[in-house]
Parts: sequence; C-alpha cells; structure tokens
Amino acid sequence: MDEEAVREALAPSGQDEEQALAEARSALLDAREVLLSERERAADARDQAADEREGATDARHHAAAQREDSNEQLRSLLQRRAERLEELIAAADARDRAAELRDRAAETRDAVAAVRAQQQRHELDLDEQDRARSAVDRVWAGEDRDAAAVVRADIRDMARNDPRDPQPDT
Repeated sequence: MDEEAVREALAPSGQDEEQALAEARSALLDAREVLLSERERAADARDQAADEREGATDARHHAAAQREDSNEQLRSLLQRRAERLEELIAAADARDRAAELRDRAAETRDAVAAVRAQQQRHELDLDEQDRARSAVDRVWAGEDRDAAAVVRADIRDMARNDPRDPQPDT
C-alpha cells in the first residue's frame, strides 16, 4: 500500500478533519494566549522589579544627597563655630594682655607713689632742716646786728672822742 492509501485509511473524514484542525487551532491559540499572558506577566514582573530597583537607586541617591547636604550644613556650622571660638579666644587673649598691661601700670604707679612718698619724707626732712637753719640764721643775724650796733656805737664813740677834734661832740 502506498502511503496515500494509508493516510486515507487512517485519516478521518473531511469534516472530522476540519473539526480537529479547528480544535487544534483553537488549542494552539489558547496556548499562545497563555504563553503571551505568561510572557506579559513575566515582562511586567521584570518591569516592576526594574522600577523597584530604579526607585531604590533613586532613594539611595536622594538619601546620599541629603546626607551630603546635611554633612555640608554641619561642616558649615562647625566652621562658623570654629571661627567664633577663634574670635572669642583672640578676645580673651587681648583681655589677658590688657589686664597684664594694667597690672604692670598699677605696679609702676605704686612704685612712683612710693618714690614720691619717699621724696616727700625727704623734703619734709629738708624742710625741717631748713627751718632749723633759718632759726639759727635768725639768731646769728640778730647777733650780727647786735655786733654791728656795737661797732657803730664804738665808731660813734670814737668819733666823739677823736683826738684831732678839739671839741668833743656833746
């Protein structure tokens, strides 16, 4: 037998064949739709996973940017505080130097006052010595006046009793 005869013998009738083909086509279409729907679900799952990864990446980038901004703000704040501390330290150092200068000035003024007081005591001593000397000088001046008066009196007496003058003054 030839092949065609075998096919015809085994082959169903024309209508059955068409029905079988239609059912096979329908089954293939259903299988294709199931496969397409499975592929779409898998693609959707991949897209969703990619979206989630992208969202996570964006979130990490956003968090990193926020950390960077926060770090920059903190760095700026710390820089301002450091500058303020430097200013305060410089001001405190200047006050310390001013206080030291005031202490040295006070010590100098104390020394000047002590010297002045010593000079005043010395001047008081000199004043007392001058007063004592002036008292002595007054005594001597009185004695000198008295002695001069005696000398003048002697001169007058001599002039009255001058041997060259014939008549003494009366």
